[in-house]
Amino acid sequence: MLNKKIALLGAAALAMVSTGANAETVTATADVQILAAVTLEQTAGLDFGIVAAGAAPGTVTIGTGADSASCSAGLACVSGAQRGAFSVVGADTMTVVITVDASTTLSNGTVADDMTLTLNPSVTSLVATGAAQTFYVGGVLSVAGDQAADFYDGTYEVSADYQ
Repeated sequence: MLNKKIALLGAAALAMVSTGANAETVTATADVQILAAVTLEQTAGLDFGIVAAGAAPGTVTIGTGADSASCSAGLACVSGAQRGAFSVVGADTMTVVITVDASTTLSNGTVADDMTLTLNPSVTSLVATGAAQTFYVGGVLSVAGDQAADFYDGTYEVSADYQ
């Protein structure tokens, strides 16, 4: 009985070994397309121009559709507003995602005088054409009542990458 079991196990083991008679080999392919890096350039800075502050807090808004500002009650937009402008180039027909910081701080160097700027891009993605395409950044600047008269500035991050 033991010899029959060993013979059956041996036969089963031999059945699982391939003789190569039914084996096949194929040549497979691999490829890649390398895209040129997305390029991004700021062509105009976001500038709220000259604003006259009052005793009450308010906001200054620059939309993405035009180089002009609007001031809420208590503030006066005097001159010089400009939306931020950016040029982006990506490979033709590829989707490019645009990311802009949600907000930043404009400062004159005195923390107590800092103002918050909420940023708004004109697009969050675009289909690249292989040529330069322009998008804009506007925003809403929160001005305190009796804001200190001074020059304020700040920075924000903008990025563009393939989706």
